[in-house]
Amino acid sequence: MDETPKAFLEEFRSSILKKRVGQIALAVVLAEAVWRLVNSLTWYLIIPIIGKSFQGHTESVLFESATTHPIPWENLFGSLMEFVLTLIVVFYLNRWVQRKPAPAAEVRTEFNCVGDVVTVENAGTAAGREAKQVHSD
Repeated sequence: MDETPKAFLEEFRSSILKKRVGQIALAVVLAEAVWRLVNSLTWYLIIPIIGKSFQGHTESVLFESATTHPIPWENLFGSLMEFVLTLIVVFYLNRWVQRKPAPAAEVRTEFNCVGDVVTVENAGTAAGREAKQVHSD
């Protein structure tokens, strides 16, 4: 077993892909981002519009700040940016999880004229041909 970080990430990604845990986790993150965007739109856009339409003649405390501060555009922009960044992260993580694992290096087993095992990984390269010639002599 290879103990390099790259091998660990490949094994981790393949296990996530097999169990569909990765897709479920990404769906939960995306659903939370959508919920936060809808919540922000409600509190920072819809309620101030309703408060403006009543012109402050309501008994609710919710509409009190809506008449004094019309629409907090900076909060809306921040919520929209948070949603867009979450969407980008989820998109690229989903592509990473769904990527097919790279095939392992092909190892061929060959035997020399005496019957000893000669293993050549890349017979097409110059080093592979030299190793094949050395072992065949």
